[in-house]
Amino acid sequence: MIRTKIIKKCLLLLCVLAMLCGILVPCAGAAEAVELVSPSVIVTELTSGTTLISSEPARRLNPGSIVKVISLYMLCSACFEGDAELRDRVTITESMLHTDSGFLGLKTDEVLKYEDLLYLMFMDYSETAAYAAAIHAAGSAEALVSRMNAFAEECGCENTVFTNITGAYDEAQHTTGEDLVRMIRVASQNSLFMNVFSARTYTVGDTNMAISRVLVTSNQLQRSGSSYFCPECTGGRFGGISDGYTTISLSQSEESDMKLIVLVSGALTTDESYSDASKLIRWTFDGFSWRTIVEAGENITQVSVDLGRDTDHVVAVPAHAVSVMLDNDIQAEDFQRDIVIYAADRGVTAPVEKGQLLGEMHLMYRGTEYASVDLVAAKPVELMRLEYLKRLVANTAKDKKVITLLTVLAILLALYLLYAFVYRAYRIGKKGRNAVIKRRLRARRRRDGGASADEKVPAGEPKVIDIADHLDTEAEADAAEKIPEENGGEENGHEE
Repeated sequence: MIRTKIIKKCLLLLCVLAMLCGILVPCAGAAEAVELVSPSVIVTELTSGTTLISSEPARRLNPGSIVKVISLYMLCSACFEGDAELRDRVTITESMLHTDSGFLGLKTDEVLKYEDLLYLMFMDYSETAAYAAAIHAAGSAEALVSRMNAFAEECGCENTVFTNITGAYDEAQHTTGEDLVRMIRVASQNSLFMNVFSARTYTVGDTNMAISRVLVTSNQLQRSGSSYFCPECTGGRFGGISDGYTTISLSQSEESDMKLIVLVSGALTTDESYSDASKLIRWTFDGFSWRTIVEAGENITQVSVDLGRDTDHVVAVPAHAVSVMLDNDIQAEDFQRDIVIYAADRGVTAPVEKGQLLGEMHLMYRGTEYASVDLVAAKPVELMRLEYLKRLVANTAKDKKVITLLTVLAILLALYLLYAFVYRAYRIGKKGRNAVIKRRLRARRRRDGGASADEKVPAGEPKVIDIADHLDTEAEADAAEKIPEENGGEENGHEE
């Protein structure tokens, strides 16, 4: 019995140790791990999109009022799309009023600027302000929800569904940490969104029912009096439900030019959620920095060049320097360089232009690719023209299609020459026969020049001679008909 209790206690202790090990989040070879209680954690460098820390990024969560981060972005985007303007005056109606109307408590028929509504919904948690802004910009809260879901789809969020604009509990409404980070990266490019998201204080102007009021952020990471205060935090939101709270924040360090998205989700209390977020922000800024792992113009490899003048190779260099966010314990030389030359088997053929794409290089660390860069020619290589022409002729002579074409042309030329020769011979022979006929005709005319008296015709009448009677063959008669008239003139002259 005692042994059984001891065994149970040992098993319980092992389970506790296993749980503690599961929440110690190392990152990219960091010297010391950071101890966290939130099961889902993501730290992403905003500019590059590099994920520095990741634990259960696809864990499903009910976002609670984190939803207002996305509805805020859609309402800010409406100003750039022409659906609303910051100076627009919006009147609160009965249909806009909700029980959770924030600390200020908006009233029916109160008139506020559209800009004031954005800050009230985000900083004062005012659902009335959220519905008023949604109805003004999108026509209805449902229409704004449709825009939010379309936006999530555009960002590639496959595990996100929005059902309302405030984060009110709905079992069907859900997202994941990695989906939220994708959407925040896009939203951070909107300047109006960033103004509201990062505001520590904001003054709501006078209305027709109240004097001006000052809003103060509820984000404990931004409040200087909070034990979780982080000077680097430039904005954030807390939300969730009792079975898991989420904190998402943006932070920036001027010294290292680092911009971080830090998300922790699944903590069972608000203190645990803020504590984990604060730890991650401080730990990341202390342990990470931008590092150049490939210098611009660095000689990476040589690529053979065919027909190059005065050289048989060209140096491949990076198209630009490569900098990544790294753990300070990692050195540039620790990266593995996987080089791919597109024409590695045969090289490239001159001419080569400076900056011509030759290949690419992938930078790996412990099996993970951190970056890639194109490899280009460091200098131009001119073409050796004479050698190029010689090779062109030689290659053409070996081309089966060219040989076939030349053979066909040669046969056609031979047939044409044969035809021309036969036709020429025929023409010469025919011309010779015609000459013989003409000579015979002239001879007979000379013989017949002294005709007998009985053959003489009366004076003044033309003498008619039938040439056919003096020809030996019908062929000669046909040839005689074709004798040019000028020959007749010659004959007449001879006859005289």
